[in-house]
Amino acid sequence: MSNSDRPALGQKVALGALYDAKLDIFHPGSILTGVPPAGAVTERPAEKTNSSVTVGGTYRERHNALDIQGDTAASILAGLIKPQGSGVYLRNASSDKLILCGAIHHHVSTVQEKLNFMAPELHNHLDLDLLQNRDSTHVVLGINWGLHTVLEVKQHLSQDANYKDSKDAFEADLTKLRTFFEAESRGAANTTSSRMNPEYDYTLYSDAFEEEGLVLQTADEGLQFIRLIPDHISQSSNGKGWPLSYALLPLTMLHHFIQLPHELQVTSSPISPEYLAKFTNLFDNYEIAEAKLRAYYADLSRHSLHTSESHIQEVRRSIDQLGKAKKLAQEEFKEGLVSVRRGQTASTTLWDLFNQYNNGDFSPRKLSAIAGQEGAKLDFINHVVSNGAIYIGHNRLSYEDAIDSHGDSGCYAFLFNRNAMKSQDVWNDNCALLMGLLTRARQTVPVYVVDCDAASKSLDSDAPRICRFQNGEESISDLLDHQKFMAEKSLAQYQTIALDTSLNNKPVKRRFVKIPCPCGKCDPTRICEWSCSFCLAPIEYGFTDEFIYCECGRAPYRSYQFKCNGDRHGTDYVPYSTKTLGGLLGNLDQSDYINILILGETGVGKSTFINAFINYLSYETLDLAKASDQLESVIPCSFSIQVMNRSDPNQPIEEKVIKVGGRDDEADGSKGASATQQTNVYSVNIGSATYRLIDTPGIGDTRGIQYDKKNMADILSTLSSYENLHGILILLKSNNARLTITFRFCVKELLAHLHRSAVENIVFGFTNTRISNYTPGDTFQPLMSLLKEHSDMGLTLSNSTTYCFDSESFRYLAAYKNGCLLPNEEDFRRSWEHSRMESVRLVDYFKTRKPHSVVSTISLNGARQLIMELTKPMAEISKLIRDNITAMEDKKQQLLDTRLTGDNLRKRLQLDKIQFQSRQLDKPRTVCKNTTCCDFKDSGKGDGETVTIYKSHCHPVCYLTDVKQDVVAHPNLIRCAAFSGSDHCKRCTHHWQEHMHVLYELEQVTVQVTDTEIQRQLQANAGDVTLRQTGIAEASKLIGEYKSEHMQIQEAAARFGLFLKAWALTPINDATEDYINMLIQDEESKIEAGRQLRHNVDINKKRLQGLKEDKQAHLELVNTLTKHMRAPRNAKEQLLDEKGVEQLVARLYGLPHFGQNLKAVKNTITSAHKATYRERPYRIGGRAGAGFGARRSKPQQAPARVITVQKRSPPKVVPKDGHRKHDNRSSGLFSSMFSGLSLR
Repeated sequence: MSNSDRPALGQKVALGALYDAKLDIFHPGSILTGVPPAGAVTERPAEKTNSSVTVGGTYRERHNALDIQGDTAASILAGLIKPQGSGVYLRNASSDKLILCGAIHHHVSTVQEKLNFMAPELHNHLDLDLLQNRDSTHVVLGINWGLHTVLEVKQHLSQDANYKDSKDAFEADLTKLRTFFEAESRGAANTTSSRMNPEYDYTLYSDAFEEEGLVLQTADEGLQFIRLIPDHISQSSNGKGWPLSYALLPLTMLHHFIQLPHELQVTSSPISPEYLAKFTNLFDNYEIAEAKLRAYYADLSRHSLHTSESHIQEVRRSIDQLGKAKKLAQEEFKEGLVSVRRGQTASTTLWDLFNQYNNGDFSPRKLSAIAGQEGAKLDFINHVVSNGAIYIGHNRLSYEDAIDSHGDSGCYAFLFNRNAMKSQDVWNDNCALLMGLLTRARQTVPVYVVDCDAASKSLDSDAPRICRFQNGEESISDLLDHQKFMAEKSLAQYQTIALDTSLNNKPVKRRFVKIPCPCGKCDPTRICEWSCSFCLAPIEYGFTDEFIYCECGRAPYRSYQFKCNGDRHGTDYVPYSTKTLGGLLGNLDQSDYINILILGETGVGKSTFINAFINYLSYETLDLAKASDQLESVIPCSFSIQVMNRSDPNQPIEEKVIKVGGRDDEADGSKGASATQQTNVYSVNIGSATYRLIDTPGIGDTRGIQYDKKNMADILSTLSSYENLHGILILLKSNNARLTITFRFCVKELLAHLHRSAVENIVFGFTNTRISNYTPGDTFQPLMSLLKEHSDMGLTLSNSTTYCFDSESFRYLAAYKNGCLLPNEEDFRRSWEHSRMESVRLVDYFKTRKPHSVVSTISLNGARQLIMELTKPMAEISKLIRDNITAMEDKKQQLLDTRLTGDNLRKRLQLDKIQFQSRQLDKPRTVCKNTTCCDFKDSGKGDGETVTIYKSHCHPVCYLTDVKQDVVAHPNLIRCAAFSGSDHCKRCTHHWQEHMHVLYELEQVTVQVTDTEIQRQLQANAGDVTLRQTGIAEASKLIGEYKSEHMQIQEAAARFGLFLKAWALTPINDATEDYINMLIQDEESKIEAGRQLRHNVDINKKRLQGLKEDKQAHLELVNTLTKHMRAPRNAKEQLLDEKGVEQLVARLYGLPHFGQNLKAVKNTITSAHKATYRERPYRIGGRAGAGFGARRSKPQQAPARVITVQKRSPPKVVPKDGHRKHDNRSSGLFSSMFSGLSLR
């Protein structure tokens, strides 16, 4: 141990006193006995006076100010030393950032005393027995005398004070004050501190005061004390003053000066200064934390109406806990410090102790974490309340009562909570809007600030918003979003009296209104996208009726005025002239509409895919979808999940059925039936674009091949309402490892109905590809093989035409929304991200494709349908021609008989002909209008009329009296006994909506008909020879005409076959026969099983018979096509185009003898035509990403999600001339084949 100085810190001891460095205390008494002899003590004057300035109030800063280092500082912090005199300054540490702390240190030195152990006369005055006290480590060797005085200055700053400027001014004043001290100590003329800041607080600490400091009113009082310092010194310790520090000699070095009676055992382990510095920082942090908590508590107490009592008490508890933690830390530090100094424990225990209190549960940081938690919120509340806002929250005002208390004038309510303040941009924008409202509206419209942490009103998504209320109802849910939305919108406003809300449907041919603003101040070349000023939805112009549509309804375009979002427009709505506006609307293009046809076999999951597809476009991530209010869905679908409790092997597996959506015209697919029952169009609005998703019934319908025909006709009828297809998505499963009969049939059936020009728009989508790592999986090779069979199509599988989706993440979302949580969420999250990426890629690809003309596919399938219809009529017509030729030849032979004269000849000139006559029934009869239950025949009356023969008398005598006659699907007809409470007829199995009541039946009668030319000659009294020649000529002419029409029909069939071969992707589905055979075998198995069980199998027998008829009809069709698919032989057989098909059909319908019969035998499917208008508008209002627009809350007037189920025919407009206008999109005679299908 070396000599060291130890600050006196107000403690008084004599020379020779013993000191224990382990406890940092002086022991009573001294090793000196009596008064030391002359020469044993030396005194040396050390007169010196100086003043200094220090800034700061922490423990470290105060220790440095008094030159307290290392072990002494640690002892003070541990409570081993209680400073007195000027050392009391060390006790009052302050770390409050709003308190500026500084001090003037005035130091006067007088005398240095030193004990001289080398003096021989001293040895007889030493009591060395005291050295046996092993607790002592040092002896006081010298004392420095004088007086130390500290004048502490503090300034309390306000919250909004400029800290730097205040600190600079404070330090400048301290410097001035020091000069005053120095002047006073020199005895200069009286100075004044009147220029000091009156907000300063002064405390005087001096060795002349033993216990506490002296609080002063002004700095002048401190200066007065400085003047009195010489007097204080002269009156203390014989003019020496007070001890300033002690020089300590280690006892282990005493033997160098005197002979000791025994060897001293002194131990004291040194401690690393780094450890001690860490604890100084720790206790400073406790002071900082306490200052923060106390300031925060005071602030809360001042604003108790704006915060919860529980929070105030929690802060109070934190202050108490902090004080206890600090005290406990001090006690444990004291014990550890002494233990290490004594060598009882290693110094590393202090490091462990520091980490425990610096980082553990009792750390200053954790115990003061609550400080300021509500600070920013209180500042905000105080600010807005001072500007006129009315606070609702912890003051227990009722939010509902406040809103309801205002009538038409209404009020505003700013909803917020503590978390809402963390969204900086949104928070700042809403606050700026709030301050604007307080400036403008507070005089007339009250503005409430609603603290949702306290009020009954909850805040969705922790985002602040300003609501507008009128008559107690929320009219605007988010004023900021509303204003931003409105600022971006160009608005069109209709005259309210012109609004028509009676119709829910919209015409298919419509365009978004994108025209310049009519205002003269606006740029006439700038195209604006217009939205309704009431519902804020984009407005669309309907070409068929000249109405403009929005979510309000529809209104004539003449009733609209416009206000664009240009800076120069102003606030007024400006009208167009009717002629100008009509011209602009009539020239709108359809580039914003993208039509996507979705095809696939039954069970592939089209309905689920469309629901999932909409969600993938709506939400960028699965988490965003989970956080949404509801599940987006447009089609009912369902699926089952199984819940297994593997911890209990005896517990049964629980199955849950998850259902999504619901409509009366769709099944959900949960019981094996095809979910999609008819073609529907879901119009999905994303930004300014509309994607029409055309959902189709599955090919390979579970109800049989007849329904495949109906479904295909239904698809074509829907497509006929549109001009273009931008994309054709063929959905396939990813696990078809083999070319099964059903798989081949379904793929080829789809390709058979598509025009060759559609190949550029066809892509393949694979469902449930998570099991194949998001690739086509097992289906890839079978599909490639199938496409290679028709390599001339140009249809291939490539990256641009292959899309791999997975609906499992949508199923997970549906289950989650139904309260069923599934495991492995991370897998579903990855599935969502991939499927969304594929969905966006698919939409982007279709945008780049040249649209496929729908009329090409419609014409192609019209020709195919004609050929199917012609096969059976051709056979019947051929037989009819042969029969008529035979009859005519017999007549000719009879007429050639010259023995036939006079009246006998005239009788032979009368021809027998079958005609139909109607007979009135006593009671109504229920009959079926399905084409398979009807025959269409010539009336036989020579007027060209075709009559309908009802073969199926489903209820021959019906007693219902409230069913209108000759009305198909009259609502009351369902009560007929033919249906027995079901939807299908017991006799013919067709749907009840294909039935009607009749009050007559047609009977065949044979009549004699006279040729008109023969009749004329008879009336002219022609002779027998003339009559005979005329009869023979007419018979020959009729035979020739029959043969000619037969030849024309055969030539037409040949040309249609060539048309199919040239323009269809595949002219014949050669997998159909195998597919029907499979269905026949399946039905035969059902019949056999039913017989063994003695069940009624009549329906199965009828279905089997229908399948066999389907097979025969297919074979006839294939025979007709393959027989005539040859190269053209002459100009008459030149390859047809769509227009040529229409012209050829017109000529066939114009055949004088069999044209009307041919037209009447069309395979018209009534049920497919009942819903010619089935577009289901759906607006995505969610947070999409990747170019689809981020979701944000829209103003209250514009609902984010609109689904309108539309089944009605579109409106017809009667112009001034009284004739109805029609949109003949599929123009020409060919369109008559699909009368009732295309939009009229």
